[in-house]
Amino acid sequence: MNKNKKLIEKFKSNLKEIIKFKSISTDSSFKPEFIKTVDTLVKLFKVNGFKVKVLRGKTTNPYIFAEFNVGKDKKTVLIYGHYDVMPAGDEDMWKSKPFDLTEKSGRLFGRGTVDNKGQFLIHLTAISELIKQKKLSCNIKFLIEGNEETGNVEIADLIKKNKKLLACDFVVISDGEMHENRPTVEAGFRGGGNVKVTFTTAKDAVHSGLYGGSVPNPAHELSNLISKFYDKNNKVAIPGFYKGVDKITKEELKNNKTMRLSLSKLSKLTGIKAFKNEEGIDYFTQVGLRPMLTVSGIKSGYIGEGFNNIVPCSAEARVNLRFVSSQKPKIILKNFVKFVKNNTPSYVDFKIEFDNNFEAIKLNVKSKLVEDIKEILKEVYKQKVIFVYVGGSIPVVNFFKNSLGVEILSIPLGNEDANAHGANENFKMELVQKALEFSTKMFGK
Repeated sequence: MNKNKKLIEKFKSNLKEIIKFKSISTDSSFKPEFIKTVDTLVKLFKVNGFKVKVLRGKTTNPYIFAEFNVGKDKKTVLIYGHYDVMPAGDEDMWKSKPFDLTEKSGRLFGRGTVDNKGQFLIHLTAISELIKQKKLSCNIKFLIEGNEETGNVEIADLIKKNKKLLACDFVVISDGEMHENRPTVEAGFRGGGNVKVTFTTAKDAVHSGLYGGSVPNPAHELSNLISKFYDKNNKVAIPGFYKGVDKITKEELKNNKTMRLSLSKLSKLTGIKAFKNEEGIDYFTQVGLRPMLTVSGIKSGYIGEGFNNIVPCSAEARVNLRFVSSQKPKIILKNFVKFVKNNTPSYVDFKIEFDNNFEAIKLNVKSKLVEDIKEILKEVYKQKVIFVYVGGSIPVVNFFKNSLGVEILSIPLGNEDANAHGANENFKMELVQKALEFSTKMFGK
């Protein structure tokens, strides 16, 4: 067996040991699984020569900090990842047991194969082999958390309090998927925030036959509000919503037009039958460089078995907002509140509740470090590197930037069809092999 095959087998062995734990952070009943996951990861780091500390938050699952030093004169790299996963959902939809690593049809199946156990274990496996061969070229630190999927509200303070422990020359994050399975460097992330809007029109639900058509219906009133969020050109109609938006550069537009997502491909992947972009804006520019507001949930009245003929007394909408670089979330949210007030009838009582919000970030894609990484990626994947402005958010990127003040590299290693939060999450073996080769070259040069 050649060295590359040995490395792949070692990776699969490491992943098998971690996949089996149901470290589902959205459900507190799985707490015992987190203890097993942490204990196993600590042993894995230690057996490969790392010094390990377990850091604890007030309400979060434990953080694992591990480091290996080769010399004070060498650069230090901090690798971030998370060991918590999403629920498996309906296990009948899976081709194999979601918490048993299964290899079939050239893919590894299991919850966490790509998001994110598999991706940080790519780096740990490659680096451990470099340590063994005495070919590691830099000092390594890992910070692996257990609450990424729940939107960890404590990690910003943890990073700030442990600045000395986490001090490094740059941060590497591998989370998410490559575009079209081409070597990808993520150039930025949108910020985000969530709002709950509740409309109330009565003390309790009333009989629809006796009162319907004569009294306000909160479901109707909230729907009227929602219908005003966007104009006919698919732009958010809330005054001030686009305040602070960066002008999209010609270079960014040119970059985004090198990537394509056809409607037929979108439909095949998701079942969606239309794009709703702003006029003249391509998909990747729309989701990566333009702000967005979407209603992520609506609740009102009776939706159980059969029918209950009532006029409901309240209605609720969950609204997700995404911000782009240079926007200030507090200003946009203030404008949102004003819009709701101005568009709510006097006979409706309303309540607005906010979740955490965070700013967007653009990463430096023209640095010497990025140029070096591009060359390694091109060498391994035999394709030109593409830059993606990500519509989603990784808040920890902002926290690292603000507290450590260093450059951040976000390099996803997963396949585009990994189905990370859905059934049959998978990691293509072809890309596992390339990811291990890339990690070995990055930390061995």
